[in-house]
Amino acid sequence: MDWLKAVRELPTRQRAVQHQPETPRYARARTKLRYVLGRGTYLGVRQSQLHPQAMEIAVWAPPGHGRGAGYYCCFRVFLDQDHVDFTLLFCFYDGTEGSPGFKSVGSARTFATSNGFRSVDHENHH
Repeated sequence: MDWLKAVRELPTRQRAVQHQPETPRYARARTKLRYVLGRGTYLGVRQSQLHPQAMEIAVWAPPGHGRGAGYYCCFRVFLDQDHVDFTLLFCFYDGTEGSPGFKSVGSARTFATSNGFRSVDHENHH
């Protein structure tokens, strides 16, 4: 499955951003969501440990202002049968508030891989 494409095609009402506790970084994540989905590069997928019926994908987008850290995001993707029904952005790293910052897709992919995300080589996810 092309996970990023499936998330991009969801109606806005079926995409959410949530983090506990709520921080200014996650308020920024809400404002950057459309940008991340539009410009993001798929990094990998893993089974969700919290929700057995869900998958999680990692995505990285270059910085909108052209310099500094990009936006590393993880989405929990909920399925209904074999199609994506809802997604929740639960991780947003942009190098602020003590979060990691990644200036390249390569460094973001290395981090994603170290956290259990695996790429699916036979599919195009960009």
